[in-house]
Amino acid sequence: MRPITASWRYFLLASLLLAGLAYGLRGISGDAVKAVSFVFSDIDGRTVRLADYRGKWVLVSFWAPWCPLCKVQVPSLNTLNQRSDFRVIGIALEYGADESAIRETISSSRMRFEANVVGGSRREPNSAFRQVGPVDFFPTSYLYDPTGEIVMFIPGQLRLGRIVSFMESWHAERAGGPPTFAAKPEKLAAFLRQRYGERGNQAYGEWKRLLDANVNESPARKLAQVNDFFNARLRPGEGRADYWASPGEVLGTGRGDSAAVAIAKYFTLLALNLPSEQLRLVYVQKRGATQGGAVHLVLAWYETSGHEPLLLDAGAIQPAGKRPDLQPVYSFNSLGVWDETAKAAAAGDPGRLATWEDTLRRARAEGFE
Repeated sequence: MRPITASWRYFLLASLLLAGLAYGLRGISGDAVKAVSFVFSDIDGRTVRLADYRGKWVLVSFWAPWCPLCKVQVPSLNTLNQRSDFRVIGIALEYGADESAIRETISSSRMRFEANVVGGSRREPNSAFRQVGPVDFFPTSYLYDPTGEIVMFIPGQLRLGRIVSFMESWHAERAGGPPTFAAKPEKLAAFLRQRYGERGNQAYGEWKRLLDANVNESPARKLAQVNDFFNARLRPGEGRADYWASPGEVLGTGRGDSAAVAIAKYFTLLALNLPSEQLRLVYVQKRGATQGGAVHLVLAWYETSGHEPLLLDAGAIQPAGKRPDLQPVYSFNSLGVWDETAKAAAAGDPGRLATWEDTLRRARAEGFE
């Protein structure tokens, strides 16, 4: 692997620490991971076995009472546990010597899970996490499919829509049905038809064929196909600082500036079921440019926590280490905004960037998450 420049190294570390970008689907190389058939004893002394939930989805979520994100995701976990085909098992770790803190947090956070397990410290040789998988920070979750295999590893806050979309896709593949996208293509079709007429219909047809041909491909293939699709079809266009075109507007007009093109790639990759935790839109500046100089937008993708980002720009996809000409300024996605110029990049709510929030709103109206 090529050495990473200092600026991109800060970008990489901030991405890992603040966004949990190691959001892997189906283990390594797209395959499910054979799981240990765990056996736990929950907080009420009841034995909890993976084998008892054959035919159901099981999410094992590791949390700590001092972890704020663990509490934020409780409503989503409760919603999942209410499904007849789903069970959530919460495992508390790193709570100190007083186990009463676990019951207090379960009560105050209104955890309505199938079971809650007191898992002890990760240093203990018999800690509950050793029956599942690594837990490097909180929250961390593992999803088991109805056959009892681990199919999703989720370090960081769980996104309910992503879980449901993945489950639907899993069932569709086994039923031989049509693929499931993390978007509503019919809404985009209606938007393009109403706004751009026959030109919009043609643009939608080309875009939909891109999705159909690549939904079951590897992430690398999806990145390459989406990057080439937009680079080949879009003419350069002038943008506005206070307005970023939506994916539908880019497809309908057939033109866009760097921001519009990068955003169209971002939402298309989301529609192809790549998780938003792996994708960042990055404002970059030419290295050596004066303060306030021209910037443009690129899309960055992370395979795992140990990899430098791949950059999707106007040309071929390249690792960040091969773009020493670019200096990251700030980055964002649908989960947050990060200042990349600070030594300790600070994260914020997506609403902090008003132009992006407006683009998100219009993209959602077109059927994108």
